[in-house]
Amino acid sequence: MYTFSIAEHIWSLLKEDPLWSLCVMEDKSAPMDWARTNKALADILAADNALLKRLENELAPLEGKQNALLLVTDLEALHPFLRIGAIESQLQGKFHVPTVFLYPGVRTGKTRLKFLGFYPEDGNYRSVHVGG
Repeated sequence: MYTFSIAEHIWSLLKEDPLWSLCVMEDKSAPMDWARTNKALADILAADNALLKRLENELAPLEGKQNALLLVTDLEALHPFLRIGAIESQLQGKFHVPTVFLYPGVRTGKTRLKFLGFYPEDGNYRSVHVGG
């Protein structure tokens, strides 16, 4: 079993970004400007599809490994920057081992989910949903 922590990779991407120290400095100058802070962090995470590439790089070496299982954890760390459906859809055809996304949300139908229970329903998930 292998684990891919979204929270750990987000933190790593932020710290490795050359603009990280500028973001921290700007945040200190206006700590209550959440819209600006969230946009800056989202821009870093979306740049060059970095998070998607990290997940893809985690999946690739598992291909062909018997009994391999990848658990994708800490999806709540994506809020308010990204949605896992956007990442999952770009990796279609690259899941060669069972991959379980521990999704914090509410099922509202057979294929519909509300991320964190308050985002609008999203029916674009191609995966099988287990739980309620």
